Amino acid sequence: MKKIIIIGAGIAGLCAGVFARLNGFDVEVFEMHSKPGGQCTGWQRGAYHFDNCIHWLMGSKNGLPLNKLWRTVGALDDSVKIINNEIFATYQSGDKTINIYRNLDRLKAHLLEVAPEDTKEIKRFCDDAKKFVKLSMPVDKAYDMFTKRDMFQLVFKMIPIVSSLRRYENISMGELAARFKNKDLQRAITAIIPSQYKASSLPATLASLHDMDSGWPQGGSLAFSKRIENKLLSLGAKLNYNCRVSGIIINDGKAKGIMLQDGSTHSGDHVVAAADGYEVIYNLLKGQYTDETIKTLYSDSKAYPVYSSVFISLGIEADLSNYPTPLYFKLKTPIDTGGQIHEFMTARHYCFEPSFAPPGCSAVTILFEADYDWWKKKKENPVQYKYEKERITEEVIHAFTEKFPESNNKIKKIDMATPLTYERYCNAYRGAWMSWAPTPGAKIRFITGMPQGLDNFYLTGQWTMPPGGLPTAVMTANWTIQRICARENVRNFFIDRAV
Repeated sequence: MKKIIIIGAGIAGLCAGVFARLNGFDVEVFEMHSKPGGQCTGWQRGAYHFDNCIHWLMGSKNGLPLNKLWRTVGALDDSVKIINNEIFATYQSGDKTINIYRNLDRLKAHLLEVAPEDTKEIKRFCDDAKKFVKLSMPVDKAYDMFTKRDMFQLVFKMIPIVSSLRRYENISMGELAARFKNKDLQRAITAIIPSQYKASSLPATLASLHDMDSGWPQGGSLAFSKRIENKLLSLGAKLNYNCRVSGIIINDGKAKGIMLQDGSTHSGDHVVAAADGYEVIYNLLKGQYTDETIKTLYSDSKAYPVYSSVFISLGIEADLSNYPTPLYFKLKTPIDTGGQIHEFMTARHYCFEPSFAPPGCSAVTILFEADYDWWKKKKENPVQYKYEKERITEEVIHAFTEKFPESNNKIKKIDMATPLTYERYCNAYRGAWMSWAPTPGAKIRFITGMPQGLDNFYLTGQWTMPPGGLPTAVMTANWTIQRICARENVRNFFIDRAV
């Protein structure tokens, strides 16, 4: 039995391990952290649980191709309740309230009431978004393994939405928002997807919601990760935590194993790196196996930006279930989160998830974009770094209690993460929580994960296919094992045919 060594027990690493075991390979996983999931995680602070990752999960609807992947790796099954809230997000400014409804017909009717001056654009946008329901990601097979027939089928499926796709593919969310006259509607739109992202991201997201996909898996992110971990262990794989990989063992142009930070070595027939892309390419492999695509992705930050954030979590002895979640609202006083000034705050309570807080209490998370370089500079002076964390936390709490007065003097747990926190615990490139953002005009660049000149080595995960995220993690994990199956002439379990 050939052995596959996997670096990283994030979602991609765990899923790659499951697919590898299902195809008969021996599997051993090495993870630098003490628990599974990578950034798909959460943490306990006293009686409160703070969720770090899932806001909505593509593939949560039973019967969809992506759902089949999630069920195969154990992330979802019939026992996991999927919560599909009627309202996806709410915007408030002064006396103006705009709800982003899951159902596109209801959303259209609501927006026409809110902004009758934008009737024509609202109708066209909502009708276009509904067409995106027909757009489904080809998840069964790696793109580099497509046959001519596969490509024809993919193009044929795209035909019904080509005209609608063209209206959004080459403009930003900011440019899309500018098509509307109503200022509050403009802000509500860019509250869902950041203004610099490619505009096609919004109709695609709304279409998934309308199709009753992209729900919340009960238990949240850490429970989601642990279910995959349990599946992997049940299949006989070995997981090693608190084991940081420091190098790849290479002989005669072939990856033969890994070296850990403690100096120990571990051999395998194939090495799959499901860790941060920059760490793998430029540190573990010392930049020796790059190509033009990789160089462009990591150097052209204008076309391929990554985003960092500060993440504030609050445990509150007050019931906030009567408020919409997430709620995007205008601040009375802007907040500087480190190189970026914010006039709006997005607060997300988890009162629909009773395991996250005691009865009558609320777990809340608040996320702001932040400048990684600003925080990196502050970290050079620990006193200054601590001061900035405390300053921002105080300003956030003040603004939050103004909006939610029943929380005043009721905040019992406080937690804050900066871009440097994600770098420390997850080795995340620039503290980012997803890979490169899809920007208008930027060429979509996929990394096959097979460095030229290095055999038996594979890179998988969100850094191989922008914009990253959980769907990319499970898809590329599956594709990586398909490539290894093809290399070893093994009939692939998942697609149930020779590849």
